[in-house]
Amino acid sequence: MPEPKEFPKIAIDGPAGAGKSTVTREVSRRLELKHLDTGAMYRAITLKLINENIDLNDLDLIEKTLNRTEITFNEKQRVFLDGMDITDNIRGAEVNRLVSPVSAISLVRRRLVEMQKAVARESQGIVMEGRDIASRVMPDADFKFYLDASIEERARRRRKEQLEKGIAMTEAEVIAEIKNRDMIDSGRKDSPLTMVADAIVIDTTDMSLEAVVEEIVSIVKSKVS
Repeated sequence: MPEPKEFPKIAIDGPAGAGKSTVTREVSRRLELKHLDTGAMYRAITLKLINENIDLNDLDLIEKTLNRTEITFNEKQRVFLDGMDITDNIRGAEVNRLVSPVSAISLVRRRLVEMQKAVARESQGIVMEGRDIASRVMPDADFKFYLDASIEERARRRRKEQLEKGIAMTEAEVIAEIKNRDMIDSGRKDSPLTMVADAIVIDTTDMSLEAVVEEIVSIVKSKVS
């Protein structure tokens, strides 16, 4: 049987727009490891609360909603909410606006962190991305990366994504949205955005996707037999 370290557990954290999702998908593909986009889980919950018109201050109703919610991913990393493919729906402007406030709700955070920890325990090897993976979900990860970029570059990337989806936002609007998300993500009480002391920091501002992926894959391969 292969040594466990041949199937590493990799945590990739960072703020919105740093490139985590795209990088994580490609790293997992190249290393042939399972991939979990934890941000998509929070977006799925946010979409459900929006669709059901649930007040974010109604914690009892939110808890009941969580109890009857199922979030799954298929082999192509499509996101399913209660059996329905919502992959494209969770990237809309309203979800973008509310996902950080929803993620800051303690009972939401605790429930999804429990689910993510269970996935990590049951996986022989995995690449997991988010904002609290190395600090809370997988503190024992074999590799911990923190991706960052200038706010201007993060806004440029996010605006490009939005325009590709037909969502028109000015650069100023996108920068304001990202600053607000950063403030909420870093300041929330439970599992805030954290760069752990032993994380390998990669500033992706002037790097291509290929360069970021190659750096992470090279580091992992150099230390895994």
